[in-house]
Amino acid sequence: MVKVFKIRRTPFKVWLGVLILIVAIVLMAIHTENYWNLCPLILPVLLLIDEQMTRILVQENGDIWLKRGFSGSIKAYGVVRIVRRNGTLLKGRVTIFYTKGFINFDPANLAEFLQCAKERNPRAEYHEEV
Repeated sequence: MVKVFKIRRTPFKVWLGVLILIVAIVLMAIHTENYWNLCPLILPVLLLIDEQMTRILVQENGDIWLKRGFSGSIKAYGVVRIVRRNGTLLKGRVTIFYTKGFINFDPANLAEFLQCAKERNPRAEYHEEV
């Protein structure tokens, strides 16, 4: 059975900055009466929907899939190493190294994700970087 995890959401500070930018674009479009300037607002809305639809799937054989809303999915077959980052900027970030490369993401429930990954793939190496 596949175990599903959510990713950590974007911090409030980032969304506040995006909201200020959106208000500036709307005010500029109203002031200049050129309403085609509102087209750049489509991208943040699509990114928000994409983020809300993103899921982390841990398969029974230990493979980890990152399913995104619009931007496709990444399937990490043959997970070799899982690294948990604890730096100031990367706190909670997990790096998954697999046969063809690596992926980074921030699971919402980090402890439960690592426990599930260890249970399903005991052959992989588990590290913690400071």
